[in-house]
Amino acid sequence: MFDSTDFGLEDLERVSRDAERQMLRLAEIEGELAEVRGTGTGADGLIGVTVGPSGRVEKIDLNPRVMRLDSHTLAGELMRAIGAAEDDRENRAKEILEGAGLPTTPPDFADTRERMEATYEFFAHSVDAPDGRFERR
Repeated sequence: MFDSTDFGLEDLERVSRDAERQMLRLAEIEGELAEVRGTGTGADGLIGVTVGPSGRVEKIDLNPRVMRLDSHTLAGELMRAIGAAEDDRENRAKEILEGAGLPTTPPDFADTRERMEATYEFFAHSVDAPDGRFERR
């Protein structure tokens, strides 16, 4: 629990510096994630697929020999290659997040909102305190 009686200006400066470092690191991670691509293959390497950071297919390479496949097999192999590329992109993104110590699963937005509202209420109440100091809960 936060103890406002032991919180001084140097603590606020330290927290501010730490927050700035974290924001810079998050910006770096965001830049890394914006470049993540995945690749996948199908039909024993005759099909190559690349997906971009958003998961959209950016490139499909077809070896001319793949045209020997019937249309249903070709479609299935193409879908397998796309799925492999999407999985590869997702795994690469997870590696970046795990390496940074960040969660790889979507956040619980309801819980996050509840915590943010509680924090806001705490600080709003503290600012309104008669002596201008943070109050203890």
